[in-house]
Amino acid sequence: MSLSKKIYIGCALTSAPDTFKAAVETIKADLRPEFEVFDFVGLVDGTPADVYHWDIQRCVAECDLFVAICDYPAIGLGYELGYAVEKLAKPTLALAHKDAHITRLVLGVDAPFYSFKRYESIEAVPGLIRKYFSEIKSKEQRQ
Repeated sequence: MSLSKKIYIGCALTSAPDTFKAAVETIKADLRPEFEVFDFVGLVDGTPADVYHWDIQRCVAECDLFVAICDYPAIGLGYELGYAVEKLAKPTLALAHKDAHITRLVLGVDAPFYSFKRYESIEAVPGLIRKYFSEIKSKEQRQ
């Protein structure tokens, strides 16, 4: 697999506050000069089937790196995370604020291209993504 630079950032939408969702959009904007960043359908546009097909079959399936920001509980994010790691063996970076309560299932994932990291402030997230993307590219080049 050759990493081209496509990133999909998933996060809670239904239970997350607007300030968090706005911060995720800022992260995506920050990364766009260097990466193709996929957008999810969201809570308003499309049918439930549209959301599934777009988020899973397009965004998760076609990205080179899946980033799951796990600060808030989300069934959809959990589904994306499981699909990316278990079904596709996709390079995956799960992130959470240092104070967020995270299920032990996410903390215990043992997969070759999976990493879970905590961050102190949401502003640190783009740097963590860039660093992990570089690590994945280096690991692939060695194989």
